[in-house]
Amino acid sequence: MKIKCKACQIELNISEDKIPQDKPLKMLCPRCNSQLDIPVKAASPEAGGGNCLPEQGWDPLTDYANAIDVVDEGVKTALLCDTDIKRGEKIVQALQDLDFWVVHANRPAFALNKLHHNHYDLVVLDENFHSEKDTQNLVLHRIQLFPMHLRRQFFFCLLSAEKPTMDAKLAFRIGVNLVLNINDLDKVKVLFARVLKDHRNFYSLFNSELVKKDGRIVK
Repeated sequence: MKIKCKACQIELNISEDKIPQDKPLKMLCPRCNSQLDIPVKAASPEAGGGNCLPEQGWDPLTDYANAIDVVDEGVKTALLCDTDIKRGEKIVQALQDLDFWVVHANRPAFALNKLHHNHYDLVVLDENFHSEKDTQNLVLHRIQLFPMHLRRQFFFCLLSAEKPTMDAKLAFRIGVNLVLNINDLDKVKVLFARVLKDHRNFYSLFNSELVKKDGRIVK
């Protein structure tokens, strides 16, 4: 379904299978962050477009936490979960330089809802995200419970104040792809570029071998 933001005039394509049929859907415009309201009657190709004007009683924190990201197909997406503003800005800038569309979460409820409603190519999480230690980290615990077929679909980086960067054995033990010490943030763009490329290459070969094993490729 196509909708148009009345604030910035951007036109968006939203997959029909992401639109609930029993209740209105609220989103934020990815360009200008204005609210897009999609009523139930618009959940079909023939229905009208969106509305960027905030309705009375709209709670941007609550509704945005439950919103579906509107991103063009093929765009790389990242979820950053960190309450440190300056550190977050540095990571966001590095990811944007690598052509990622970034959502910056500063609350566990926000992050968990985003993970529930959207797919991300990369998740970056502070190990003490609203917690005193990683064992109390709700987002970390939730991701560790993901079934493997879902877990393989994104790269997971844990930010740490104490753990060393790129300790492969430690990363494997706690169920992440990369441990990044916050003292190495100046290298974050180069590190991400390298490890994400290696990750894509590995799983490209891995998935290819799975397909062959399942007999879906006929030679």
